[in-house]
Amino acid sequence: MPVTSRPTPDPVAERREVTCPLRDGTRLRTLLLLPHGAGPWPSLLTRHPYDVTREEDDGHLDVRRLVAAGYLVALQDVRGRFGSEGVFEPCAQEEADGADAVAWLAGRPECDGTVGMWGASYASDTQFAALLGGAPALRALAPAMTPALSALDGFRFRGGVPELGSTLAWTHYAIAPDAIARAASARERETERRRWEATERAITTGEAYGAGALHAGRDAEGSVRWGLDRLREPLDSPRHREGKIVDRIDAVDVPVLLTGGWFDVFLGPTLELYRRLRRRAEDTGGPAPRLVVGPWTHDDLSGRAAGLDFGPGASADAADLTGLHLRWFDAVLRGRALDPAPVRVFLMGAGRWVETDGFPPRDARTLDLYLHAGGALAPEPAGSGSLRFVSDPATPVPTCGGAVLLFAPFGAGPADQTAVEARPDVVSWRTEPLEKDLTVMGAVHAVVHLSTTGTDADVVVRLCDEHPDGTSRVVADGVRRGSARSVDPVTGRGERGPLEPGRVYEITVDLWSTAHAFPPGHRIRVDIAPSSSPRWDVGVNAFAPDGEFAQPVVAEHTVLLGPGHPSRLVLDVVTSPA
Repeated sequence: MPVTSRPTPDPVAERREVTCPLRDGTRLRTLLLLPHGAGPWPSLLTRHPYDVTREEDDGHLDVRRLVAAGYLVALQDVRGRFGSEGVFEPCAQEEADGADAVAWLAGRPECDGTVGMWGASYASDTQFAALLGGAPALRALAPAMTPALSALDGFRFRGGVPELGSTLAWTHYAIAPDAIARAASARERETERRRWEATERAITTGEAYGAGALHAGRDAEGSVRWGLDRLREPLDSPRHREGKIVDRIDAVDVPVLLTGGWFDVFLGPTLELYRRLRRRAEDTGGPAPRLVVGPWTHDDLSGRAAGLDFGPGASADAADLTGLHLRWFDAVLRGRALDPAPVRVFLMGAGRWVETDGFPPRDARTLDLYLHAGGALAPEPAGSGSLRFVSDPATPVPTCGGAVLLFAPFGAGPADQTAVEARPDVVSWRTEPLEKDLTVMGAVHAVVHLSTTGTDADVVVRLCDEHPDGTSRVVADGVRRGSARSVDPVTGRGERGPLEPGRVYEITVDLWSTAHAFPPGHRIRVDIAPSSSPRWDVGVNAFAPDGEFAQPVVAEHTVLLGPGHPSRLVLDVVTSPA
């Protein structure tokens, strides 16, 4: 007799679409997903501008599992987006609105007064903003791929260089369509639609991100104009602090679980936020942060990127990211036991997860690899020398993989750099084939001694894994603008100033961090280039004060090498991770 399988019961007992009133009377669309049984329940809230109905089937956490575990789940469109009223003012609106939303949810009869929040990208910003706005019912934050720490470290800028490509991608593709649909009149909608089409053409042709594009004054749609205006602001502008916690880390007094991706555009701020929260916990005895980082891009947690499959355990589903979050929420909101390991990272190159006491692990040591005149990369400096290359803003080096959030065909991940490395404006160094494993687990930066014939210079550095077959896959990368060499890349404090032609400057480039095992037979490779477009604004090799623009010029850059000018790569390495 055939066995008839019973359908799996829906863990959502009731789905309600309600409105959350804010202090000024604006109403936000909110979906409430109620568990079976008698409440009240602790609640989990996410808030973002991307249509929260998508969270029901396509979020980075499985919301039905959250409901099945006995949580009241609330999904909310932020002000001025999709089903919510009002005008969308990115970042600036979220402190007051977030605090109001948490208070409203905590006060509902279905909620027991306890609220946790989760969400990626903008939905991570809204978590910290709610806390900063004053939300005593908010007891736990689970931000993923978060730019919440600073607008200057991968969000709007990196190393003093505008993140032009990701700003275009976000404002044009993620924000503009709904903003245009909400326009007050058919005439305004048509005008904005035509501007959207003009931006699309400019992206397709490259006009939108060529040298000088940031100052070209194109008539783009409103959201793109907003984004470009922010990129024109000085690095120390108060606008870059709106909704960010860079100066208010002491306000984060609740447990935090951070999720990141090795090829996420916000990897740097995610890890820097972890480090700052960890230091604060050690100093004050407050809650220590927890961290999980996978081989993921900003919007792809499949464990496959740029043609590389990291293995069967690499995806968020295989790693059971939802289960990890549930155990953590159960611990901090319900008093159950915590998972023993505070940090879980995927070790690329070895294809496995590693649990550690912190990141970088406490037993990590620093390894310096020096750039030699003959193209070698070695643990000791060699004789003095130099390498020259020409930076022509009219023909920038194309972006190829890395920790990016861009439009097609510029995908994220460990892309092969072979074609890029063949360009005459890209210079490279590499070790001999490794005789044994070398595991990098922690911070990566480069110290470049540079002179130029111009008055400014951008220095792009990539760490690559060169395979025995010649494939060279990017592992980590970074950029620094010479005129911003004295500016703190996280806070924006410090003075910009021109370079003196012919003078040698020591420029430090932060490649953020990685966890990567270089196997025997592979080489560690370092590339230096003057640009990476469309990812970063193309430098013009000429200094201009804030608010001004200099015409592009061709310049010759020289990397100085040897004991007097020890240009080098600096890695955190471990002997044998567990």
